[in-house]
Amino acid sequence: MTQHTDVADAVVITTGVDPVRKEVAMWPNFFTGFPFLFPTLGRNNNNTLPTVGVTVGTENVTLELPNHAFRNRDYVGGFYVNLRQAIPAGTTATLPILIGTNGDTRPLMAYNNEPVTVANLAGTGIYEIHYNKYTNELYLVNGGYRPTTPAAPTSEAVAAKSK
Repeated sequence: MTQHTDVADAVVITTGVDPVRKEVAMWPNFFTGFPFLFPTLGRNNNNTLPTVGVTVGTENVTLELPNHAFRNRDYVGGFYVNLRQAIPAGTTATLPILIGTNGDTRPLMAYNNEPVTVANLAGTGIYEIHYNKYTNELYLVNGGYRPTTPAAPTSEAVAAKSK
């Protein structure tokens, strides 16, 4: 039985070649020469942020993201929010949605700079968000958005159109 020395261990770690057994220790060190972490490709999704809580207030509903969620993000670009907690039933449908992290909140906006409300979200799931760090704007781009339905026309309005 051959004993490895510290020097031999260092050679195996840095080169992948075991000088005692005269063979290549391929898999443990196969990816060490790449300038990126190859084994985590496709497994390490830093672009989806899970919500850690939903806070319902009298003036808004805040979807809380993990601490420092916007650190190291591109200045302008998209990311996904995984809404894991359901907004409690009975919440007023007209309350605007805010996205918050570290005590700082930003309103979530839709087209025409209208705030996204509780009624506009379809429930738990993945939502695509566009973030502009220069203007601190968050826009809901895709994923379960339900437009506010207009009020049904009254019989007077229908009669006026038919004339």
